[in-house]
This record gives sequence, C-alpha cells and structure tokens, in this order.
Amino acid sequence: MIKVLYTKPFFPADIAYIKEHIPGDVELISPADYTSEEIAKVSGDVDMLFGGLITEEILEASKKLKCIQVPWTGVDQLNFSLLKKYEATVCNSHSNSGVVAEHAIALLFDAAKKLSFHDRYMRQGIWNRPSPTNTSPITPFSKKISNANIGIVGFGNIGKDIHQMLSGFNCNFKVFNRSLKELTLTKTTFYKSSDILKELGTLDFLFISVALTEQTTEMVNASYFNAMKNDAILINISRGEVLDQTALFNALINKDIAFAGIDTWYQYPNKETPVKFPSKENQFETLDNIIMSPHRAGMVESSFPHLDDAIENINRLYTNKPLINKVSLTDNY
Repeated sequence: MIKVLYTKPFFPADIAYIKEHIPGDVELISPADYTSEEIAKVSGDVDMLFGGLITEEILEASKKLKCIQVPWTGVDQLNFSLLKKYEATVCNSHSNSGVVAEHAIALLFDAAKKLSFHDRYMRQGIWNRPSPTNTSPITPFSKKISNANIGIVGFGNIGKDIHQMLSGFNCNFKVFNRSLKELTLTKTTFYKSSDILKELGTLDFLFISVALTEQTTEMVNASYFNAMKNDAILINISRGEVLDQTALFNALINKDIAFAGIDTWYQYPNKETPVKFPSKENQFETLDNIIMSPHRAGMVESSFPHLDDAIENINRLYTNKPLINKVSLTDNY
C-alpha cells in the first residue's frame, strides 16, 4: 500500500477519475485545509505529494516521501533551490499535450480565417466585404494554411502533436529546439534555437511551445517581431512570460505581425484580486488582431487528460516501477 497526499483541492470528478484508475488500497489523503501548515501535519508517512504546493515545512515533515507529482506540465512555480536541497524527485504530466495542441491549432485557424473578428462584426450588422473602399482595420481576406511555412519553437510533446496534426495540410515545418535532435519527418527541417532569428522571415505561422525558465523568459521579444513577416501569425501555448508583453502589444499595434493567438497571460484572477483583463500594462482586449483565450487549452469536456500521466506514476510507485516525466532539478523543467 502507498499513501498519496493532495496538496491542492481537486474537483470531485477529478478525484473519482483518480480512484477509478488506481488500486483500491492506495490511500488518498486530503488535509484539513490546503495550507502549508495543515499539509505538513499529515505528510509524515506519505509516499507521494500530489499537487503544486511545496514548502520547506512540508518537505521537512515528509520523512518517507518518494515523489512529488505535479498533475500538469508547467513547473515554473516550484522552488527549485528548495527541491535541490531535499534532493526531491519531481514528476509532471504531459498526457494533455494532444488537447493543448488542438487548442493551439484552433487559435491558428481562428486567427488565419479571422473567425472571431468577423463574428464580432456580423453581430453589428457589418459584413466586411472585400471592396476598393473597405476601410476595415483588418483585411477581410483569410490566410491560407495548406502548404504554409510553419515554425515550431520547442519540440516536446505539444510541439510534436502540433506537427503531427498539421502534417495533413502539406505544410513545410521548421522546428527550433534547444538541442539539435533531428528526426526523419516529412517536409521538416530542424534548427537550434539560436538560429531562429535568421529563419523567422520565412515563416507564415509560428508556434511557441517551450517551458518557462530563466533562459526562456521574454525570449520572444522585439527582435523576434522585427524579424517576422508583416502577415505572419504567432500562437503562444507556453507560459505568458515567454513573450515580452510590451513587445507583443507594440508589434500588434504597429502591424509588425498580422495576428496573435494567446492562451496564457500576465495576470490572472484569484480570491484576493478579481482581475478582469490579462495585463495591467497593455490593453490587449482593445486590439482586433488578437485571439484571446482564458488559459483553457488543457480543459476538455468529460475528460481528464491532465491526470493520466499522474495516475500512471501512482500506479508505477505502487508497483515499484520507474517513474515517468521526471523533472530536471538542474534545467528546472
């Protein structure tokens, strides 16, 4: 038997799904409250911490801890200095990569075909038809996706799924990764991340799919936008902070790029701060050439893909098998 302690509250449906897919004698423990103090009170003999809240108080109390399981992909909120001190084994989950890739592609199609823009216009009775006298700030013409040149920055699970899903459109792909690992893929060329500025001017669409680290924070900045084509479209499915937000805002205002589709942002609502808009500094909500999605890529109806890898690791821990998706405490992802 093993003991798994939740360090964040989960929806009842999440808990039911977890229970359905693990052995019946795995003990799932919920603290009295999801604070460091209350979690530490019951963590003394647990095998796995399940969630994102990790403090020194909790680690100090967790004498039998074998694994910290983060049931999602992003680990940028973890205190890696603390985790190194305790030599903790941390795993995350990549099993929702397919639905995140679907969402990224939906943003691409919306931006390329201007669906949301035309929808807003038609609700005002405006058809935005092509004509020599059309003064619309956004051209009524859509952008072709078939045979397009597509860049993918970061070729982890999500990047690979984006590539596979769009391959049917006979696109040409340029993949940029930190370490050059060439695979034999049709109509695909691989580059180091450092080569991207030389290639951006050849791309129609650019997907950003990297982990947020010190190295990738504001990686996509004014130099990127200056190098991109004016009719290019950017899709960000990484953390918001990977994009320099002011540079992005200026690029959209100045039409340095045509459109952006964004699912991750710079500020979020919480119990203390009822945030309405995704940035304090830039009014993205006023722009017509951006598709704004409220961090929904991993959420799908009647399904729990974010939990599947995490459940796999509960079962592996139970049967004493090697864990999957171990996070590097050196690279911080």
